[in-house]
Amino acid sequence: MKKNNVLSKVTALLTGVVLTVGLLTGCGDTSSQAGSAASTAETITVTFMNQDETIGTATANVGEVLDKSSYEAFETAESGEFNGWYETPSYLESSKKDLKTDSFTKDTTLYGDFRAAEVSEDTRHWYIAGTSKTGSLALNNWAADLSDEDKAQFELVPTGNAVNEFSLTIDLYEGDQFQIIPDWSWDGQKGYGKFTQIDDAQMENAGGLADSVDKANVQVKEDGNYTITLTTNPDNQAQDTLTIVRNSDPVEASN
Repeated sequence: MKKNNVLSKVTALLTGVVLTVGLLTGCGDTSSQAGSAASTAETITVTFMNQDETIGTATANVGEVLDKSSYEAFETAESGEFNGWYETPSYLESSKKDLKTDSFTKDTTLYGDFRAAEVSEDTRHWYIAGTSKTGSLALNNWAADLSDEDKAQFELVPTGNAVNEFSLTIDLYEGDQFQIIPDWSWDGQKGYGKFTQIDDAQMENAGGLADSVDKANVQVKEDGNYTITLTTNPDNQAQDTLTIVRNSDPVEASN
């Protein structure tokens, strides 16, 4: 009996040792796995641009807000007053990012909107160019070869309200398509993506030959008399903006 008691005690002792070692080993594995996960956290890089110039980069973990010290120096430039970061080079309002609260899940390029206190005078002549089945754009026919007199009815003229602000009031009809062009030329065209004020119930993106939404045709969904206003910065065309506002039903009868 005594021999059996001794064997029982030895067996119990060995079992306890094995369990203890197993628990310690398990704890060690958990710590190692946590450390491994922390060391492999995915990071992203944000690249900051001023027009076509890269002014710096910053990194952060996926889903985490950037440290302000990593980018605040990029918000000062001789080219003008800083007005925010955008995911689009044309500074679309819907693409504006607030780096105090916004985070990123992939590598991203941001464009700084630096507004100069003074801009060069825009001496170009700006026109609407498009097509229509029933309205005046039928004559326009995507900036066809017209006389200066005919071109004049399609010109956006200086408003005098702001520097380089031009406008045109025109009747547009459902199905009409158009863009805005300088000097009756397609070099510098401005389409749907350049409109910062546009009613989706009245206008839509009709695409076009170019890949960029900024050069996409605008298609009219609702007949009306509209005022198109263009504001330009010849030193930074990314800051050019367009608005279109419906004033009333068409003023003149369509053809």
